[in-house]
Amino acid sequence: MLEILQPSFDKYQFDAIKGRSTAHALISLLHEWMETLDAGGSVRTMFVDFRKAFDHVDHNLLISKLLSYDIPHCIIRWVYSYLSHRRQRVCVNGELSAWTRLIGGMPQGLWLGQLTFLFLINDLIIECRVHKFIDDTTLTETLLSRPHTCI
Repeated sequence: MLEILQPSFDKYQFDAIKGRSTAHALISLLHEWMETLDAGGSVRTMFVDFRKAFDHVDHNLLISKLLSYDIPHCIIRWVYSYLSHRRQRVCVNGELSAWTRLIGGMPQGLWLGQLTFLFLINDLIIECRVHKFIDDTTLTETLLSRPHTCI
């Protein structure tokens, strides 16, 4: 699945993709920032961490986005099967709750969870540079100084 999708991922998407590690993300960010500062400009940055990102994955939105790529339908059906009919319960002081059916969310700690989150944020594009590292996003606006002129 990754081989099919990797060419369509934003080039500023890091992690969960071969050859795009934490180090690559940091080098890309620092290079852009230092280049701007060396040219006399300034940098504005905002760091965003999507809170409980994997817990809020909307299955219908995910399947819809997967359908928009050229992914074989057998893989989409497999992902749907993996996500549907999931249940959970909790244990507190030795007492188990009743099972509840999940209508969203993605199991954490799995590579498939990271990959599906990439689909959800791949089209996150705004007017400034966006570096994405799974559920952490860095927005950067670079401003180049203009020389002051006197009239």
